[in-house]
Amino acid sequence: MPRSSNLSHLAARGLLLLGLCLSAGCSRVQKQTLEVEVGHHAVQLVTPVGWEHLDHGRQQLFRHGEIQVSLTDLGIATQEGLLRDLRQAQALWRAGRTADATARVFEIRGPMFQGNAPGGGPDFWRPWNDAIYRTDAGANAATGAAFTSLIEGAAKLPEVTEDRLREYVIASSMDIRRREIRRQTRRTIRGSEWMDVETWDPVSHLYPLRLAWTKSGGYLLVVAVDRGPLEQAGAAFEALLTSIEIKPPEPQAE
Repeated sequence: MPRSSNLSHLAARGLLLLGLCLSAGCSRVQKQTLEVEVGHHAVQLVTPVGWEHLDHGRQQLFRHGEIQVSLTDLGIATQEGLLRDLRQAQALWRAGRTADATARVFEIRGPMFQGNAPGGGPDFWRPWNDAIYRTDAGANAATGAAFTSLIEGAAKLPEVTEDRLREYVIASSMDIRRREIRRQTRRTIRGSEWMDVETWDPVSHLYPLRLAWTKSGGYLLVVAVDRGPLEQAGAAFEALLTSIEIKPPEPQAE
């Protein structure tokens, strides 16, 4: 075959391979190091090879076909996080943004308020509930006093136990009534302490799922397999988890 024909053949083949690569999404095949804000957490991570990344703020999604792994800010984990949220709401109120402050308080969730958690029952919220429904001239002063009561009460709450935190994370991430813990392991990854848990169906001992969580600045960060068999998602889950580096939170003025 003449040299010019060889060159034409190679050029045509190269264009074909380029077209196939673009149609298959080759730009996503390489690892990509990202810096993302996951709710309260500033995180650096590496996307699993060949997986699509979707940034939804408080939740980062990683997909490959029908398989999905998520990285989620699950909100308050400890007394520290509760105090941060309450002080931020108080700052909004002091700035005259009463509606925003009230909405921020109503959004507060955490393991210290789950079930029969000690100290986190109706008595904790009573001063706040009494204040926000007042319409008289003393309503503003009552709201200020209610914020003080909440912050002082939060500082006195007992520390959240590891058992309660585990129940809270699993219940918030999956249906705990239909899952049983198969194994759990405490791990140190890039300076952060993680709890790595695998669950399965309690009757058949099939359909395993995996999730891991850590605490940073009083808030929870959770990695979980949302969809797909663990046999297929496990390697990407592990690669994502071991790549995560969390920037220390900024100190908050009291």
